[in-house]
Amino acid sequence: MNTDATPDNIEPVKDLLDAHVPLTLLVDLLTDAAPPSAEILESEGLPDTAWWDQDAPKTGTTAEPEA
Repeated sequence: MNTDATPDNIEPVKDLLDAHVPLTLLVDLLTDAAPPSAEILESEGLPDTAWWDQDAPKTGTTAEPEA
């Protein structure tokens, strides 16, 4: 695993974290020593907002009333 931290290789990680990708998922993808994602999901559960679903309502927003 490459552990050299440079501005060029840190920016994509910062973007993923800014998009609310869980740090535990990123670690799971980068190392064999981390517990598998399924084990992490079982212990942490799903987030309140489905960040991966572009059609999901954002936290703090309300749907428009239907006419």
